[in-house]
Parts: sequence; C-alpha cells; structure tokens
Amino acid sequence: MQNKHLSARIASMLQGGQHKQSIYAELRGSAGNDRQLAYLLAASASPARQTLLANKNRALIVVMVAQAMLALLVGYDSGQLLGGSAGLWLALFYALVPIAFAAGFSRHLAAAFNVYLLYSLVRLPALLQLALAGGLLDWWLLSLAALTLLLSWHVRRGLFPDFTITLQPRKDETGNFTFSD
Repeated sequence: MQNKHLSARIASMLQGGQHKQSIYAELRGSAGNDRQLAYLLAASASPARQTLLANKNRALIVVMVAQAMLALLVGYDSGQLLGGSAGLWLALFYALVPIAFAAGFSRHLAAAFNVYLLYSLVRLPALLQLALAGGLLDWWLLSLAALTLLLSWHVRRGLFPDFTITLQPRKDETGNFTFSD
C-alpha cells in the first residue's frame, strides 16, 4: 500500500475514533513495512490532540507569520543595499521560510515540526554569536528564536507523543512499536 493511501486510511480510522495501537495491529500485515506504518501512525495527530492544542498551535502560527513580516522588512532592507529589484526578491525569499513552516503547522504535519526544530537548533549558535557581538535587537532576535523553538517543541510533543527525541517511532522494552492514543 502506498504512503498516500495508507495515510488517508489512517486519518479516516483516527477520525472514526480508533486507537493507534489497534490501527497498527489491523494494518500491520497489509502495509508492507512495519517501521513505515509505525512512522505514519506516529506522524498522525489524533483529532482529540488537535483540539486540545489548537490554541497553542494557533499561537505558534501567529508567531511564524510575525517572523515572516519581520523577515520581509529585513530582506527588503538588505536588498536595498544591493540595488535594483534585489530588495523585493530578497524580502520574498526571507519571508518564504517562516510562511512555509506556518503552513505545515496549520496542517498538523509532523515533518514541518521536525524540520523546524532541526532548522532552529542549527541556527541558534549563529544567533548567539550575533547577539554577543551585536546590540539589543540581536538579543531580541535570539530570544524570539529560542521562545519559538520551545513553543514548537511543546506543541510537537503534544500533537505527536509517539516520537522519540531521535524522531523515531516509540518502542517498548521488547522492541515492539507502541502508541499512546
């Protein structure tokens, strides 16, 4: 079964109120690869968790849109130094990253949360170095990035509790995949 069909079937079963462990047991033989099925189940947020974390997810999306607006201004200002229409193109390019993440967060995509966490962790040392050498604005950018990282981590852990810290589906002591919902 292809990932697209399998994901659609998992989503419909979750909407029907089935638990992830029973979905895993039911689809285990027909899915082909157990690890792939476990990853797709872990990456599927249950409707109850989506409702529970809706306000926090909206707050995260608002923060990402605010970052996109700031990126527009910074990109335009940086592009003006280059001259021509570079300001417009640089502004759009800078704003595209936070908007893409906000779109992923709004669709409850585990991959968007995982990639954003990795992206933020890679970016933090450079922001820290910039803040140590710069002024108040650089410290503000560092604190905004750190708070956004913590909020996205919190929302991701709430929506997708079946992932480990290494972004793999959770297993029990015997090596079997286990799910919390």
